[in-house]
Amino acid sequence: MSDTKLLSDVSDCDSSAVPADGFDPAPGPLRLVQSLANTLSGDPDVDHLRSREQAVAWLRTAELLPAEAGLTNSEHAALLRLRDSIRDVLAAHADGREDAEAAARLTKALADGRLVLAVDAASTVQLASAARASYPSIVAAVAVAIAGSAASGTWLRLKACPAPHCGQAFHDDSPSSTARYCSMHVA
Repeated sequence: MSDTKLLSDVSDCDSSAVPADGFDPAPGPLRLVQSLANTLSGDPDVDHLRSREQAVAWLRTAELLPAEAGLTNSEHAALLRLRDSIRDVLAAHADGREDAEAAARLTKALADGRLVLAVDAASTVQLASAARASYPSIVAAVAVAIAGSAASGTWLRLKACPAPHCGQAFHDDSPSSTARYCSMHVA
């Protein structure tokens, strides 16, 4: 198992290191997914991943990319596809509908994480990344955060606000889990 990187609990990413968005923060590692989705603002001029350099800076701030690592052009494009597929799935969550195409795009984007199950001597099972490169490890952290939140019942509570010029990911903490808009756009 020396070629796998164990991802403790739900994610190695410290959720306190994830850049704050100020929009109804998600709990624990799900905040990583929320923060990644919110790197694109409702304002078309605000995209924290627009260039490779901006993406590298954001990933380092989120403690997902080591200081000595960077992103290739293809990895940058894949990161944008990952973010966009997450945003599409979160829009479906807000609408209370299924979106097979968005789910398929997210599944494909998450495949870069190269996840495996690791079993230790005590038969403890954890998700692990078999990736040796930085980008697949980033994807693995996102995938593990999504898997853990799905297991805990919080994944469907992460939604994208449908208000015009918003689209921000927010955590729906309403008792019925039926909120459609972030706290900035609730009537």
